[in-house]
Amino acid sequence: MRDNHLHTHFSYDSQARFEDYLENYKGELVTTEHYDLSNPYTKQDDVPDYKAYSKEIAELNAKYGNRIKKGIEIGYYQPREADLISFLKDKDYDLKLLSVHHNGVNDYLDDEVADMDKNAIIQEYLDKLEYAVGRVEADVLAHFDYGFRLFDVTVDELKPYEPQLIRIFQKMIDHNLAFELNSKSMYLYGHEDLYRYALGLVKNLGCRKYSIGSDGHQLEHFRLKFDRIQEILEENGIGEEEIL
Repeated sequence: MRDNHLHTHFSYDSQARFEDYLENYKGELVTTEHYDLSNPYTKQDDVPDYKAYSKEIAELNAKYGNRIKKGIEIGYYQPREADLISFLKDKDYDLKLLSVHHNGVNDYLDDEVADMDKNAIIQEYLDKLEYAVGRVEADVLAHFDYGFRLFDVTVDELKPYEPQLIRIFQKMIDHNLAFELNSKSMYLYGHEDLYRYALGLVKNLGCRKYSIGSDGHQLEHFRLKFDRIQEILEENGIGEEEIL
């Protein structure tokens, strides 16, 4: 089971080297480097250097037996949609994640967001996520809970948003995106119950495409709790043929 959500020093918030992962895992790797325009956290556009990224991967593939695939995590931001699409149009990525990370003022993981009204933030985030699906070409809908990661949210608190979650997940399926089980959200932010709930919704909608990702920015989080996620997949009757 490949880790489909992983970062290296080509992402603005990671210092990890490809070798950190390659030397501790024998399987295939794909890194999904951050692409976030108008990033309120860094106050700049964070754009992975495609030429340097491709060059380093080619050199490492020659050494490590072609084990690395190219990927990107697209941080969708509606006011910059044209710029997002323009950057992506001539790039060759093996895997594209779709995310919503910020609202132009705050990244949803900024400390001050934790002091804001929980329900207002959840609603704002889900509105942005619903709009984002289908706006750019992608393979995976990443961490559906990113906008409310900082909050303690129970399944009962999320259920009032179920009609919108169903719309989002149906749109995800219609655009042939995989549903991501994000182990950082599940086990570092304590949202396993929310993912079990969401998994039930997407299965009821007929989803047959799933992706597993650690959202790792360092070796310690690489393939985090993948054994536990494998158990959840088996409990839900999701086989290898349904996993990217």
